[in-house]
Amino acid sequence: MANIITYSINRYKEAYSGHPREIWTLALVTLINRMGTMVIPFLSVYLTTDQGFKLETAGLIASAFGFGSMAGSFLGGKLSDRWGAVQVIRLSLLLGGVGFFCLQFFHEVYGLWPVLFLTTVFGEAYRPAYSVAVGSLVPKEKMGRTMSLLRLAVNLGMSLAPALGGFVIVSFGYQYLFWIEGFTCIAAAILFSYWSRNWKIAAKKAPESSKKMNSSLSPLKDKKYLLFLLVSFLISFIFLQWFHTVPVFIKKVWKFNEGYIGILMGISSALVALIEMPIIDTIEKQNRTITAMRLGLIFIFSSYLLFFLPGATYLGIIAIVIWTLGEIFFLPLNNSLGLQMSPEENRGDFMAWYYMTWSLSNVLAPTLGLGLIAIAGYQVFWAAIVGLGLIALLVYNRLSMDQA
Repeated sequence: MANIITYSINRYKEAYSGHPREIWTLALVTLINRMGTMVIPFLSVYLTTDQGFKLETAGLIASAFGFGSMAGSFLGGKLSDRWGAVQVIRLSLLLGGVGFFCLQFFHEVYGLWPVLFLTTVFGEAYRPAYSVAVGSLVPKEKMGRTMSLLRLAVNLGMSLAPALGGFVIVSFGYQYLFWIEGFTCIAAAILFSYWSRNWKIAAKKAPESSKKMNSSLSPLKDKKYLLFLLVSFLISFIFLQWFHTVPVFIKKVWKFNEGYIGILMGISSALVALIEMPIIDTIEKQNRTITAMRLGLIFIFSSYLLFFLPGATYLGIIAIVIWTLGEIFFLPLNNSLGLQMSPEENRGDFMAWYYMTWSLSNVLAPTLGLGLIAIAGYQVFWAAIVGLGLIALLVYNRLSMDQA
């Protein structure tokens, strides 16, 4: 027993040690920024209750977030190649904060939609920019655990934000959400500007002899990268159903309440926080990335098979554990794979398309998912999800043959 405990402690020490100071800075800034993410989780409730919009109008306004996310990912990647990742991160945090300050003063559709769109554009430019920074700071063989550390910062922040946001709404009102989120973004911008003042990350410029080659290798002309984007889109569409269609299914069909759903999500967050870092560190050291990603992909879509069974408390727990293990094995390594496949000179452009696949899935997952359920029912939808998972697995197997 003592040997097992000692081994576990050493695994944790190794997983969290050896990161450059710049990576810890990015992780801390990301944590501060995501802890302030209070507006978006309550946006639909704010629009329908506090502002009095009808459901369809609230949905129209909320769509600005999805479209802004895609535009921000694209713009953030492009500007990271042109201006450098550090500058884009600074501007993203600062302008995103200003946007949230402004958002509370608009109360009509024609004002809310464009302001929410621009605020999201500024905020979402952060994601490809920090990926480009990671690619410049970390060797390829350690990118997986670095992305896992940043994911941990995101998950911790996003776990705390809704609880804090709910407390703020009940105690002070919605208006303070906008002030707090804007303040945390700007505070993160100030801290990052100070801590990164001596960083040596600049926009990469291709030598003259390679410009023609690099221009021909845009993300949409790189066949291997297109396969990667296809896998990423399919798995993100499948993965995100746990946030859109699964809670509705658990409440309406399995007849469990929101408390049970919250417990399941809490189990997932706890597992990610406790075991993801040492697992990814071990996988990379043993050079088993391809096997781990294949296993993770299978876990993600297999978790939906349990929804063919009658509802039971333990089934939901088993399903969330399987889904979370899939998340742990696949997502950080997939983020790393995108970085490794991106040419250094236009890494931002490549990573922009990766994050755009996730943004597109965020738009389509609830729309298509709930729409298909309304037409054909849950059983058909779960079968479709598993079918998409098998397609994603076949495409990934083809991609992994090229990567091996």
